[in-house]
Amino acid sequence: MPEPSSEASRILGDRLRRRRRQLSLNQEAVAHRAGLNVSNYARIERGHGNPTFHTLIRLAAVLGLEPGELMSGFSAEHLPEPRDGPETVLIRRLR
Repeated sequence: MPEPSSEASRILGDRLRRRRRQLSLNQEAVAHRAGLNVSNYARIERGHGNPTFHTLIRLAAVLGLEPGELMSGFSAEHLPEPRDGPETVLIRRLR
């Protein structure tokens, strides 16, 4: 199985999975209630998805959490290295 896309994605997925299991729900139930495709929800839970702000709010509501509970404690160290796109190259030149 491939690695999560970032440490932040892995942690978020773990938080979602833990809460879902506490509520004795399966992935299909959570996805359906949040208006998501089951495979997309499963990707988020495995740390391979990158949910939108609105999706995070819907998931928090379904799981009986405040969105901040899903997002607390993250910092830049949890994010993947930026890709060398045009913006990154420009920022490096400006330094």
